[in-house]
Amino acid sequence: AVDNRTGLSARSNPIEVLAKDTPLGRYWADFHGQTEETVGTNSIEQYFAFARNYGLLDIVAHQGNDFQVTDEFWAKVNRVTDAFHEPGRLVTFPGYEWSGNTPLGGDRNVYFVSEGGQITRSCTDLLPGNHSAYADSTTATDLFRNLKVLEDPGSFAFAHVGGRYADLSMHDPEIELAVEVHSAWGTFEWLLEDALRRGYRIGICANSDGHKCRPGASYPGAGAFGSLGGLTCVLAPKLDRKSIVEALKLRHFYATTGNRSLMNVTLVTADGRQAMMGDVVEAGAGTPHLHVRVVGTAPIETVQVRNGLEVVKTLRPYSEAELGGRIKIAWRGAAVRGRDRLVSWDGGLRLRGNAILDAVPVNFWNANQPLERMGANQLAWRSSTTGGVSGVILTLDEPREGLLEVVTHQRHVKCQVGSLGLDPMVWDCGGLHMKLDAYRLPDQQPTCEFSFRLPLTELRQGDNAIYVRMTQEDGHMAWTSPVYLRGG
Repeated sequence: AVDNRTGLSARSNPIEVLAKDTPLGRYWADFHGQTEETVGTNSIEQYFAFARNYGLLDIVAHQGNDFQVTDEFWAKVNRVTDAFHEPGRLVTFPGYEWSGNTPLGGDRNVYFVSEGGQITRSCTDLLPGNHSAYADSTTATDLFRNLKVLEDPGSFAFAHVGGRYADLSMHDPEIELAVEVHSAWGTFEWLLEDALRRGYRIGICANSDGHKCRPGASYPGAGAFGSLGGLTCVLAPKLDRKSIVEALKLRHFYATTGNRSLMNVTLVTADGRQAMMGDVVEAGAGTPHLHVRVVGTAPIETVQVRNGLEVVKTLRPYSEAELGGRIKIAWRGAAVRGRDRLVSWDGGLRLRGNAILDAVPVNFWNANQPLERMGANQLAWRSSTTGGVSGVILTLDEPREGLLEVVTHQRHVKCQVGSLGLDPMVWDCGGLHMKLDAYRLPDQQPTCEFSFRLPLTELRQGDNAIYVRMTQEDGHMAWTSPVYLRGG
């Protein structure tokens, strides 16, 4: 859409037109954010109104830090959640963030399937008089046990990384349905890896944890948060609480870094049985095949098929023969798992023996810190990451000439432009998945749609957690919850 008067233009997320009898719809959720009653801005009423009217969400929940949620505010959370709940338009869940320190279990997002649940906090340290009518749960193990005892209404939880990251040695599969791979705090594939390494059957979600009362559109701005808030897409037959909770229990959902891309994954066994993301299926005899279709909100760069901690295959919608004069330099990662995870990548690059025709920033969220041109062959930037990725895409005058030099607070690297190809040249920078890499892109931006069929061989005995991670040129990513394929 283009406004001819102002010259402003916008492009929608991909829109999928479905037959009326399609069994599953896509419902976009932000399960996680706070307001002024705890550590955010604006009121809880404004939070839900923004989610419905501006964030254009289908599903939303409020998550105040438990040690700041008074009994009176907990009653209000339930009242406001109920007032905004409108099946078919907006599904809401009452909840709170259990905020124990990591040695006690770390952050967990707790939700009740309806109003009337009893809050059980990590502590009451910031409550008036340290008093509450409700009993505490001092560890995550206590939390899971007490939530199961307080079974009416039912409850569920997600593992979260915020100021305090979740310790997944404490886990209950009946309560904890997902790990949060992305939020405004950053990207946390290591938390997912913790779960898969332990053999958990877990879904993958993403939410904002925004503090600015913008669920569904939570931009970091100039604050300490390093990323756009994430979203979860729930695949369910109806937009009502019962259907959404059942879909969550079945792990029928996927995570994005805040964009609304479309992800379809179907696993077909040799004897014709089918499974979708989240399902558990026996492999049986013969070779199962994975059918994948993704539609991005920007050109697709890579689609990785993973089996647990291993990358089965990396696929691209373009070949090496289509590579041209566009080069991507990206930096990513976090310093540590905890609160001090921010990594400064302030620096720049110089191109010798060539010229930069164009430079497009990737995930430069702070408008006060733009990518700066310093002549025909030099750039400068101020940039940081908290687990996610930022970078720049260059268009060069000569596709394969010159020496590229990148200088950041983390590392100083050089490479010949002609040596860059389809697979990234990677420089490790320590920390937690801290890396600097460079690789070549096609001259023509690749398609936003990509489909393929992949045979799954070399399966392990027991669970094979088969899932897909999609990466776009603009830095956005998406992860499907795994299909758990049982090998014999």
